[in-house]
Amino acid sequence: MNVRVRTYRYALVVVVLALVVGWAGRITWQELRQLHQSFEAVQADAFHLSEHIEASVRDLNETVLRFDLRRAAQDRAAFQQESQELQQWIRAHQPTVTTPLEGELLGQIETAFELYVSLTTQLMDERAQAGSAASPTPVLERVENEAAPILDLCEKLKAAERAAQTQFMKDSHRALGWLQQLLIVQLGLLVILVGTAVVAIYRGVIGPLRVELGESRARAARHEKLASLGTLAAGVAHEIRNPLTAINVRLHSLKKSLAANSSEQEDALVIGHEIQRLERIVQEFLQFARPTEPKLHTVSADSLLARMQSLFGLQLEKTSIRLNLESVPDLWVRVDPHQMEQVLINLVQNAAESMEGGGTITLRSRTGRERLAGRAGPVAILEVSDTGKGIPPEVRKRMFDPFFTTKEEGTGLGLAISSRILEKHGGALECRSDVNRGTTFAILLPHSKPEASNEPAP
Repeated sequence: MNVRVRTYRYALVVVVLALVVGWAGRITWQELRQLHQSFEAVQADAFHLSEHIEASVRDLNETVLRFDLRRAAQDRAAFQQESQELQQWIRAHQPTVTTPLEGELLGQIETAFELYVSLTTQLMDERAQAGSAASPTPVLERVENEAAPILDLCEKLKAAERAAQTQFMKDSHRALGWLQQLLIVQLGLLVILVGTAVVAIYRGVIGPLRVELGESRARAARHEKLASLGTLAAGVAHEIRNPLTAINVRLHSLKKSLAANSSEQEDALVIGHEIQRLERIVQEFLQFARPTEPKLHTVSADSLLARMQSLFGLQLEKTSIRLNLESVPDLWVRVDPHQMEQVLINLVQNAAESMEGGGTITLRSRTGRERLAGRAGPVAILEVSDTGKGIPPEVRKRMFDPFFTTKEEGTGLGLAISSRILEKHGGALECRSDVNRGTTFAILLPHSKPEASNEPAP
């Protein structure tokens, strides 16, 4: 997938997530405000039972006075209906009170109201039978006296309601404040979560993509430089080889005229040795700049490592270096056997040179999961480990650079050529080293299948 497309996709996911979090926070905040308003509405209705009862009792008193004045049957019927409705209303609101004291007072009011209704009904019956139009003052006094206990209880209920309302307000505001703080904390945590997700996405996706893009650009630039270097190397090598050949021919002729064991003969030998060294450097330079395309065959990793053991085993024993082989026989790779042999020879020689007083070189093969050509997948790993003096960090940074060497007579192209060969195979060369504890070079190659094997004879 294109790097830019993946980056935009993850950025879009982060933006959408942030919008969802903001929308959820806004909706939650609106719900809190609505809840606050609902509390205020409840406060306005739930703590005024006493006022409703008091007003209703006074209305009933007026209905009794109207009946005493007019002796109308509809006034008596109105009193009966209103008193029944008030009794039902009191019973219905008893479960809604918020404190035990309110419940107790409302129960006392219900009892007192029942007595009030009974006495007032008797009074209306007496006035209906009297048939006279006496002054309503005695009736008013009796009605007020009978309603007085209810009104006294209503005053007490008012005080209890005010206390309960005050406490309810405090508890409600405290709960709302706590809920708002909790919401703020939740939003803060969500912001932190989103920030963490952004950092994780950057480190897990965008960061590696940037590194991969940088590596791809570096590889492209390196390949372009190497292509130009290859063209230059071919011309330079041609120009150097011609005079070297002429010098070598004249030196061969000169040797015939020199006396044996003379100083001139020794000088000629030194010159011949340096000419061969120059030719080797030119050949290695050409091989690095313009490596030949590999002729791929599917071979077992065991055969490649066993070949190194047969080549170096006896030779290394003479220098107190033991060569061990730890391989997986069923591990197969598709390589150019001759080029891969060149890489392994270079690694084994370097390992031997790092152990002046003897030691152990271990050749092993194993499977793993690594990134090759920008993709993670199963790979075959061939390792050359030694118990030598290790490689300092400042040297490891440059050891794959061409012409960089710590040896007095080295050209500095051995590891660079090995790395180029593995690049041609779609693989890579890695190094792990601890000073005074040894070094391990790992050859990473694409895994192959044994059924495709066409391993050539050694």
